[in-house]
Amino acid sequence: MLKSLVRAIYFVALCAIGTAFAQGPGPSPSPSGQQPTVAPMRMMTGADLDKINATLKQIESSLDRRNLTDPDLQALRQQIGPIADQLNAAIEQIAPKLAEIKTRLDQLGPAPDEKAPPESQAVTAERAAQQKSFNDADELSKRAKLLSVRTDQIRAAIAARQRALFASSLFERAPSLTDSVLWVDVWSEAPSNFAAAQTLFVEWFKSINAKFDGWRNWGFWGGLAAIASFYALLVWLARRVLSRRAEVLAPSRLLKALGAWWIALAIALPPIALTYVLGVVLDAFGLAGDPLRPFLQATGLSVVRIALAAGITIGLFAPSRPHWRLPQLDDPASRRLVQVAIFVACIVSSTRLVEAMNDILNVSLQFSVATRGIGSIVAAAALGAGLWGLSSSDDRSEARAASQIHWFSLLRVLAWLAGVVDIAAVLFGYPTFASFLLDQALWIGAVAALLNMSAVLIDEACAAGFKPTTFFGRWLMASLGVRRESLPLLGVLLSGAARLALLCIAAILVLQPLGPRSADAPFDLRAAFFGFSVGDVTISPANVVVAIAIFGFAYGAAHTLLRWLDQSLLPQTRLDPALANSIKTSLGYFGFITAAALSFGYLGLSVEKLALVAGALSVGIGFGLQSIVNNFVSGLILLWERAVSVGDWIIVGADQGYVRRINVRSTEIETFDRSQVIIPNSSLVSGVVKNLIRGDRTSRLVIPLTVAATADPERVREVLVAIAKAHDLVLKIPAPQILFTRMSGSALDFELALFINDVEMLSRARSDLHFEIFKQFKAEGFFNPAAAPATKIEIAGFEAGFKAPIPVDARANSERRADGSA
Repeated sequence: MLKSLVRAIYFVALCAIGTAFAQGPGPSPSPSGQQPTVAPMRMMTGADLDKINATLKQIESSLDRRNLTDPDLQALRQQIGPIADQLNAAIEQIAPKLAEIKTRLDQLGPAPDEKAPPESQAVTAERAAQQKSFNDADELSKRAKLLSVRTDQIRAAIAARQRALFASSLFERAPSLTDSVLWVDVWSEAPSNFAAAQTLFVEWFKSINAKFDGWRNWGFWGGLAAIASFYALLVWLARRVLSRRAEVLAPSRLLKALGAWWIALAIALPPIALTYVLGVVLDAFGLAGDPLRPFLQATGLSVVRIALAAGITIGLFAPSRPHWRLPQLDDPASRRLVQVAIFVACIVSSTRLVEAMNDILNVSLQFSVATRGIGSIVAAAALGAGLWGLSSSDDRSEARAASQIHWFSLLRVLAWLAGVVDIAAVLFGYPTFASFLLDQALWIGAVAALLNMSAVLIDEACAAGFKPTTFFGRWLMASLGVRRESLPLLGVLLSGAARLALLCIAAILVLQPLGPRSADAPFDLRAAFFGFSVGDVTISPANVVVAIAIFGFAYGAAHTLLRWLDQSLLPQTRLDPALANSIKTSLGYFGFITAAALSFGYLGLSVEKLALVAGALSVGIGFGLQSIVNNFVSGLILLWERAVSVGDWIIVGADQGYVRRINVRSTEIETFDRSQVIIPNSSLVSGVVKNLIRGDRTSRLVIPLTVAATADPERVREVLVAIAKAHDLVLKIPAPQILFTRMSGSALDFELALFINDVEMLSRARSDLHFEIFKQFKAEGFFNPAAAPATKIEIAGFEAGFKAPIPVDARANSERRADGSA
């Protein structure tokens, strides 16, 4: 009971601290204590539009300056946002008013012509007034729409200037670390910079002591000590209360995910909360002002960076609790990953602290380049050395499918590549780009880890919650009437929707360090590389690389969706396997086309331009691609018409076998001798195809039989019916039929017609029936022919010597007796 109470108190405290940290100091309440009221928005007038027009002109004139910095552009961007909102609100307000006036004018009707009887002056005056109101409102609407378009254009111009400024600063060339002159300047400047930093901190501590005298000084430092003690208490509680128990040897994946999140929060939140509280205290006493404010802000960000790195990696990889570990990694790999993440975060944080101090001391460019370059190289080297020789536990597993991409190996290769590029950038004189790349690598790694933990938690929670035996599952069935077998399907659908939301959030978080550029077009590096233009399309290496990255990301997302459909959603449905395969294949084509369209669109090759190019080339290449297009369209027809599906047994001409795959151009069938036959899709659509299991796996078997004429037809029928009913593959309904098809003096012909429950067992059933029929017919004597009749032979000229003809058989017997006696 006490442990549960402590757990609840600690959880509430963490939530309160996290909420305060996220929201920051709230606004001061109004003197009256009431909430401020929002006045209703009035209708915008022409004078308001004139003021907006003047403001837009001023912003455009400011954009003409070449020496604008990123804060200047951000300030202009903040001015554009409210203007765009006002214009959109004005357009929405004017639209119903226009419709109302138009309705009144329609009710009044047009002015009568000269031949019509005159109308009253009141109606004429009302029509004129309404027409004037309509013209004024229409003019306001048109002006507001024009200004709205102009606002969007200015916003796009500001975003383009920001991207260009960011790219130019990111790829600004600086002295290389291999330059000896750089180190001579750094060595000569280092003592004075260290002395200035020491003096700055000494003065800061003196200002603190001078601000508080007597017991206030002791109270201030004692308060800081109390805050530190509270932090120690939080850490102790985190280790005691929010710990993964060692006695639980086989926790479920849901418990593993919950444990990972608890440990991550317990490790990361206390230092972050402590830093936030210290910042509030320093601000309250006016001790966080200039000139040390940038350094204190960098310190807070460094604590957040290191705390998140430690919390996320320890929570995810569980270095001391292998049975609580989410990824399939061995103990050395898990410990190495945790150490590398924390060490790299510490190096990056130290570098950012030195950079903040460099800005405060206004050091030289050489000293700043040296400190930033050294930090980037050390962090990149630590990252590469930590991942060198690292392998996961399933790297050596032979059971792993060869077609499955191993995410750990992929991330490891990407981390090595980032480290190599980072070191190369520093050595070639691009320390800003190296620093940015390192920050992005750490941030993307943290987002990927959080995404993994969240995805596992959501999947397992949905799988556990949407069971008929759980409270939530029983509530769904009792309250909403959900069927018992539909609960897993609802869980899979909810899990998929949550995964999609997580991917969107992860993409936003990955782009967040780019600042306002993340809200605009994708990150553009074309200013950093040479490119050439063809019409209004610019082709450059950077564009091509980014387009390939967009294609890879989009196609990877589509592949992930298909795998989720194949492994999670479709098995929970009652869809026919052929229809499920058609859905997967069609979505695969759609995903590929969408990824290609996105990548081409980034290059400037929109769908309209591609259509024009295809139309211009259609005449020349139409004949050459006619068969390919025909087969492609035929493949789509096969997928959706499903006349032929994967797994069907078909006969096409002289070839027969099972359909194994329907591709974009051809269909693969596997014959019974294990050979692969490739058939164009057009042949299946336009030709004659015999599908033996289309919609039904039962098959009709007809066995023709011929017996001797002496056999009893009724007895033959009884024997055949008994044989057919005794076989386990023969269906009882429809019952086997015996057809008496032909008779002659020497033979009787029958047909045994029956149905087999599985067409794939047709050959076996035929063979078994043949064996049994032969055995029974042999025992019944149905194959024994009748005795041949006597044959009368007359020989001319021997009538006198023989009174009667001797039968052939008798004569043969007499000859044998004569030979025997002789």
